[in-house]
Amino acid sequence: MRVSLLVAALAFGPVAPSPGAALVQEAGGPFADAVARRLYEVAAAARTRLDRELASYTAVVRQRVGVGLRMPLKDRTLYRSESAHRVFWSRDGDVLVQVLALREQTPVGLEKGKVHLGVFDDNFDPGNDQLMFGMVPPDDEVYEENAEDFWIAHPLDPAYRDDYRFAVGDTLVLSLPDGRRIRAVELRVVPTVADVHRIIGSLWIEPESGALVRAAYRLSDTFDAFRDLADLREEEDDDLEHVPGMFKPWKAEIGMIAVDYALWESGIWLPRSLHAEGVATAGILKAPAAIELTYDFESVVTDEDMRADAEEADPVTDRRYGTRAEALQALTHETVGDVPYRLSTSVTHRGPRATEKRVRYLVPADPSYLRSSPELPPPIWDAAPGFTSEAEVHDLFDGLADLPAPPPQHVPRTFRWGLQRPDLVRYNRVEGLSMGARGQVRPDTRFGPLSVTATARVGVADVEPSLRLDVTHETLRRAVTGSLYNELAAVDEDARPFGPVNSMTALLFGRDDGDYYRRSGASLEWTPPAADRRSYRVRAYAEYDRAVESNTDFTLAHLTASDWAFRDNLLAREGWELGGEVILSPWWGTDPRSPQGGLALGVRGAGGDWSYARASLVGRAALPLPEDLRLGLEIGGGTSWGDPPPQRLWLVGGPATLRGYDPRTQMGRAFGRARAELARLFPFGAVSVFSDAAGAGGRGPMRLEDALLSAGVGLSLVDGLIRMDAAWGLRAPRGFRLELYLDGIL
Repeated sequence: MRVSLLVAALAFGPVAPSPGAALVQEAGGPFADAVARRLYEVAAAARTRLDRELASYTAVVRQRVGVGLRMPLKDRTLYRSESAHRVFWSRDGDVLVQVLALREQTPVGLEKGKVHLGVFDDNFDPGNDQLMFGMVPPDDEVYEENAEDFWIAHPLDPAYRDDYRFAVGDTLVLSLPDGRRIRAVELRVVPTVADVHRIIGSLWIEPESGALVRAAYRLSDTFDAFRDLADLREEEDDDLEHVPGMFKPWKAEIGMIAVDYALWESGIWLPRSLHAEGVATAGILKAPAAIELTYDFESVVTDEDMRADAEEADPVTDRRYGTRAEALQALTHETVGDVPYRLSTSVTHRGPRATEKRVRYLVPADPSYLRSSPELPPPIWDAAPGFTSEAEVHDLFDGLADLPAPPPQHVPRTFRWGLQRPDLVRYNRVEGLSMGARGQVRPDTRFGPLSVTATARVGVADVEPSLRLDVTHETLRRAVTGSLYNELAAVDEDARPFGPVNSMTALLFGRDDGDYYRRSGASLEWTPPAADRRSYRVRAYAEYDRAVESNTDFTLAHLTASDWAFRDNLLAREGWELGGEVILSPWWGTDPRSPQGGLALGVRGAGGDWSYARASLVGRAALPLPEDLRLGLEIGGGTSWGDPPPQRLWLVGGPATLRGYDPRTQMGRAFGRARAELARLFPFGAVSVFSDAAGAGGRGPMRLEDALLSAGVGLSLVDGLIRMDAAWGLRAPRGFRLELYLDGIL
C-alpha cells in the first residue's frame, strides 16, 4: 500500500537565498556553498545507482495529451487523447501492458476502430533517469554531447557539473501517517549561459538517500530546429528550401516539465505524476501542447518481500493453465471483468545499462470498448484527481519564473528578408508590392536579455519607407516592448489587412479590405510572453498621424481593364495623438465538441490635436448541439466620446464585422452588430448557414430597421481556422460577396 505524502509545511527559512543568489558560487566551483555541494553529491550518486530492490509492480497509468493551434480569436484542438493502461512490470522478465481505455480526437472527429499502441510508449523503470520520469536510461545517448542529434547536459552528470550553478532553496517537509517526517531540500539549477542543451529549474532532493522527490525545469533557451539539428541545417538550403517562408522558422518553447514522486512503505520512491507543456511554432503557426501522466500503483514487490515470502511456512501455490487463452481470460477477469482480450504484437524497448525488454500488449477484442471504458480519464483541460492541479502548475511555474535568467552564450543575430518570413512580403493599394527586411540581436544587459529588432520595408508604389525599431524584455510572465516607428498602419487591425489572405485577394482579385494611414511615433507595450495566448495588451503611445492615398490599381483580375480602380482609401486626419489603450481578449474552451466562449473588451483614450475616448465589448459563444450540430453566436457594440478623427471611428463591412457588404459600408461614432450561425459537422469540416446584422453611425439609439442585414452559407475547415462564405446583402446597398478569411468562430 502506498504511503500518502501530505505537505505539512513549506518552510521559507534562512536556507532560502534570494533568487539572484543562485548564480553565486564558491571560489573555483559551481556551488553556492558547502550545503549545495553536499546535496548535489548525494543526488548525483543516487542517479547512477541502479535500484535493484524493486522486483515488480502493477500500476494503472493514465495519460492525457492535448495539441492545439493558437490564433488571435481562439485556440483550436488539433489532437487530443486520453488513455489508461495497466502495466505489469518485472525486473527480470517481459513487460505486459493491458490497454484499459483509449480515446483520440483530431479535427475530423473521434478516431474509431484501430487501437494505436504507440499512444503509450514507455513505462517507469526504476533503473532509468528519475528526472525523465523513469522513461529514459541514464546512459542514453540523449545525455551525450552530439553534433548531429539533440542532446541534454544533465545537471547531475559530473561531466556537465561545471556548466551549471547550484544553490540551496526552500525546504519541503513531508509528514507520513506513521509520524515520520521527511525533508526534501530544493536544489536550484541555473546554467552558466543560456543554451538549448542545458536546463534551468529546481530539484527537490531527499538529503539522506539523494532520491528525487520533485522537479520542475525547462530548457534555458528556445529550441530552433534549423539551428540545433545538424541534419536540418544541411537540408534547409536543399530539400527544405521550397518550404514557404510563412512556415519558418521551426521553434519550440518548453514552458515547464514537472515530475512528482511518492514514497512506499518499503522506502522506494515511485512516480506519482508528470506534467509537461510547451509551444511549437512553424512560422505563422503556433501550436501549444501538453501531456500529463499519473501512476496508481496496485501492487509493489521488493526483494525483501520475496525473501519474507520464502521464509513463510506455507509456500505460494502456483496457478497453471493449459493454454495461453485460459491464462489471458483469468487475468482479464480479475482486472476488468468479462471483457474479452487478446494478445497483440510485442515491441522491444531499450532499458538501463543497454538491456532490452520485450513489451507485450493486451487489447480488447472489441476496440470500441476503449472509448467508453470507466477507466477513461477526462480531457486534459478538465481537473481530475491524481493529475497535477492548476494551482500546483501555477506554483511551480512561479518558482521557475523567479529563477535568475542565465546570460546568453553569445549574442544571437538573425537577418531575414523577403519571402524568408511571412510578414515581410505583402500587397495593398497604398504600397503595392511591399518587400521588407528584418535584423535581430539579443544582447545581455544589466536588465537581463533583450531582443532588439529592426524592420525596414518599401513598396513599389509608395516612395516613403516604413521603419520600425522594437526593444523587448521578455520573462516567463510578460513581455514589455518599447518601439519607434514610421509606418503604414491599419484603421481596423482586427480585419488583419496586412495578413496573407488580404494580400492575396488584393493582388489576384482587386479586393483590398483594409483602410490605411501613416503614423510616426513611439510606444510602450505590455503583453503576455510570446509563447502564451495574447489575452491582453496594454499600450501607451505618442504618434503623428497623416493620410495616405491609393497609389496603385494593379491587380491580375483587371490587368487589361484601363478604367478599373481600387476603392478609395479612408482620409485620415493629420495631427498629434498621445494616448493609451487596454485590450482584454480571454477565451475559454478549445474542444469543438464542448461549449466555448470569449470576450473582447477594448478601451482607448487620447489627447493632442484632438481628444476622444472610445470603448467596445464583443461576446462570442460556440455551443454543441445534438446530431453533430453547432451554434455560433456573436454580439457586440461600441461607442465614442469627444472628437475622434476618422481613423478612430467604428467601421462596418467585411468578414470581420458584416459579411456580404464591402468594408466601410457604414462608419460612425458608435456601432452595434450580431451574428448567428448553425453548422453541421462532417469528417472534412463543417457546412453552415448564417445571418449577420450590423450598423454604425451616431451615438443615438440604434434601431433594427436601420441595420444592414446579410445571410449566406459557409464552409469551415479545422474548427473555423479556414473559412469560405458566400454572403448576400439583404438591404441596400444589396450585393454578393465571396468571403475568404482565417480564424472564424465556427
